[in-house]
This record gives sequence, C-alpha cells and structure tokens, in this order.
Amino acid sequence: MAGTIFSHGVIKVFIAAEDHPPPHVHAHHPSEGWTARFRFSFLSDITGLYRFKRRQFRPTIGTLNDLADAIMQHLPACREEWWNTHGPQNGIGLINQRIETRAIPTGDKLIARVPLKPDRNMAGITAASYNSRNGKVSLSLSDGQKLLLTAGQHIDEAKEW
Repeated sequence: MAGTIFSHGVIKVFIAAEDHPPPHVHAHHPSEGWTARFRFSFLSDITGLYRFKRRQFRPTIGTLNDLADAIMQHLPACREEWWNTHGPQNGIGLINQRIETRAIPTGDKLIARVPLKPDRNMAGITAASYNSRNGKVSLSLSDGQKLLLTAGQHIDEAKEW
C-alpha cells in the first residue's frame, strides 16, 4: 500500500502500490472490514464507485456517496499520487484509447473527449503523462498531434462511472 492520501473519519483513502489502470483509489474502513474502490479520471472531474469487497459489514449508500464527494474534493492529490506511484509504468489509463477534439474559444482552446464508443477514424492516444505541478495532461496522438490539456476540463466516458 502506498501512503494515505487523506482520511474521511476512520476511513483511509490510498492508492495501492500493486495497482493497475484504470486510475482509482481504495477507501478502507478497518473496523467494518470493507474496502471500496473509486475510479477517477485525469481528463474529467468525475469519480465513481468501481468495486467493493467486504469481510463483515457493507458500507451504506450514504457513506459511499460521502466518500465520492470527498474524493472529488481531493482529486488533484489523488491524481498526483496515482502519477507518482504508477504513472511511469502504467500511465494514466488513456493509452490506446481513441480521442476526438473540438475547438472552443476558452480554456485550452479545445475540448477533448474519450468516447465510450469511439469512431475508428478518431486518432488514438499513443502516449500520456501528467504534470502535477501545473495540472496538465500531455497526450501524443497517432496522427502526430500533441495536446496539452488541463486536468478535469475534458470528457472521459466510461461504463464504470
């Protein structure tokens, strides 16, 4: 287990050293004996319950919702810890995904979307990295484009949300 990112009451939220994409955190309640995993994105500001295991008690829906809210509040720290723990070996879960972009007048000057059902003609992501100092995601695409995107301002569709 890597270090605790934050605590929510007695629940410790962390990234496990042996994890693999998609990016996610573990939330462990020691006395009730359950661990929930919440997936998060480097492109969009979204998180969702991924899975949970129980040994004794089940977490309540209210507890899981509170945890999802807390993870959203700590999303920059979760992204940073994921990148520091897994980034160089496992990336940020975007390699081999297809991406579409559309020009917009504000922010990054484009909106990027990783669709759940991509069109085969969309460019593929060949390399992805994250800079926690400036909150930027760098993407290299199969068509030669290089994108520098602000984390949380784009769209990452996934069936697990």
